[in-house]
Amino acid sequence: MAIKKEAVEIECPQCSARFRLWVPPDMMPELEKGARINCVRCGAAYNVKRNATGFSIMPAKDKAAAAAQPAASQPKPSVQSKNHILIIDDDKLAREMVDHSFKDSGLTVYIARNAKEALQAVQTQQITLIVTDMHLKNQTDPDATMDGEEILKKALSLGFKIPSVITTGKDIIDNIVEDPKWFDLNVKGFIQKGSPFWVEELKAKIQELLLD
Repeated sequence: MAIKKEAVEIECPQCSARFRLWVPPDMMPELEKGARINCVRCGAAYNVKRNATGFSIMPAKDKAAAAAQPAASQPKPSVQSKNHILIIDDDKLAREMVDHSFKDSGLTVYIARNAKEALQAVQTQQITLIVTDMHLKNQTDPDATMDGEEILKKALSLGFKIPSVITTGKDIIDNIVEDPKWFDLNVKGFIQKGSPFWVEELKAKIQELLLD
């Protein structure tokens, strides 16, 4: 049975990045006391606290928060721009989170909302890695006719066996991850978007794969 999580949406006043946290019930007591969260793009630190009307979000001003933020003079690690990443997600906020997070990464990032846009990018751009949400079909979008797995199968049938990472808002279950079909589709990992820090996990996974 899936654990019900509560969504907290944050907009960073420093860099305007918008991102969403999915908070599981066992984290609620911690948030009632106040928990530190860092912006997925610039690293700015915040104190997030649950209150009677929802959540209050205040900048953290202590020394630990300052230490958590990257120094302005420090160069950010980057990957060679020859790497072209295709991000496929029908959630606008998820796309914005990833787009903001990769702005200064040195990667060339293409964003697709549905199967039509994704397959067009695969066939016209030199995509080196695909990141796709697992569930993409949407009756309100005539071009959203395939889920992530079906897009990878179609790309493979067109002659593109591109390494990929699957993202999903649902809980990742071992017997799904271990299915041999993912090996055949060149899937290299799974990222659960329910995690508060899923974009950072995704960045680490992408850099691991591109530098392998």
